[in-house]
Formats: sequence, structure tokens, C-alpha cells
Amino acid sequence: MAYVQLAENLRKEQQMLQPRLTTCPECTDIPTLIDKIDCKLATLGSALYGNVAFMLNNSIPASVIIDLLIYKRILTFRQANSTYCEDYTIDDIASKINILIYK
Repeated sequence: MAYVQLAENLRKEQQMLQPRLTTCPECTDIPTLIDKIDCKLATLGSALYGNVAFMLNNSIPASVIIDLLIYKRILTFRQANSTYCEDYTIDDIASKINILIYK
């Protein structure tokens, strides 16, 4: 019984360490999240093009681009198959995406 209580306390502590930045209920549906990711990727791509075309030296976080592409893939698979990555809720994924978009 003590192990169950310890595991539950650990889960609660992990949830407290993971912030959520979702405030509107319509912001957590999959097509809206994919549109947000596409918009941010277009912005970052435009900045990369500006660096190459105009020899600018703006810093572009490559890790953000890679992470956004991974989350887009997860959401696309989740849209087709609702049991894909069912350990993670759409709210958790939306929170991570919002952190990356406004980074």
C-alpha cells in the first residue's frame, strides 16, 4: 500500500513541474494545433531564408524546428488513430507546443 501512495505522490509532483499554457478550450483541438505549428514553422523558415538571401546573422533555434516537426507528426497520427500515444493527453501536447511556439 505504501508503494501505491509513493507512486501517486511522485505522479502529482511531476504534474506540478510541467506547466500548462492552454487557456482556451478551442485551442486544444488537433487541427488548430497543427495550424499553429505550420504558422510558426513558416515564420522560422522565412527567417532562415532571410539569413541566407540577405546574409543576416539572426539566430534560429534548430531544436525548436525539430521539436515542432515531431509534435506535428504526433498530432497527425493522433488525429487518424485516437489510441496513438494515449499516455499523453491533448492538453499536455498543446502545452508543450505553446511553450515551443512562444520560445
